[in-house]
Amino acid sequence: MSRPGPMVSVTSTAFALAIYAGAVTPSAAQRGGSVLPGSNSRAPISVNAERLDYFDKEQKLVYSGAVTAKQGESTLRSSALTIFMNGSAVQGGESGGAAASGGGPGGGQVKRMEAAGPVTITSKGQVGQGDRGIYDKGENKVYLIGNVSLTQGPNVVKGKPEARLVYDLTTGRAQIIGGVTSLFTPGSSNTLPGKPAPKPKP
Repeated sequence: MSRPGPMVSVTSTAFALAIYAGAVTPSAAQRGGSVLPGSNSRAPISVNAERLDYFDKEQKLVYSGAVTAKQGESTLRSSALTIFMNGSAVQGGESGGAAASGGGPGGGQVKRMEAAGPVTITSKGQVGQGDRGIYDKGENKVYLIGNVSLTQGPNVVKGKPEARLVYDLTTGRAQIIGGVTSLFTPGSSNTLPGKPAPKPKP
């Protein structure tokens, strides 16, 4: 049985860590390097939580307790958030390293994020919810899994308990797979979440 690597634990009610999510360079931005739907691919991720555990061997950061992650205009809220890195996630030892930022020279880049629910992602008036969430950099997609819903204003699309919401960060397309129920309000500003309402005929 393998033993976990060294762990750095930081506890704070207002702890923020800025991580450039593998999208700092122009070439990465062109591939769609944002982590949260609707966010700027060049924007850093700011994470606020009650506790941070850093596992050096596994190259992962585990945030817990009222987690709020922000990138540009997008916000993710969850009870816990695990960030898996490529390369060194933090630098400079226990005290300086935990507050350092990745993505710069010698820094790490985000390759995967896993959020424990309930998970809520808010972006530009749209709200996605689910039991848990996953960001996969290789696929460049965000997943919300279990009891998912997508809301914009009074319009709501809900998935069955086993359904999942897939958001493609490259195309900006959102899908709910596994059965849905929809509620649309006539005359609302948007007929579908993420879709502009048709212009009225003269």
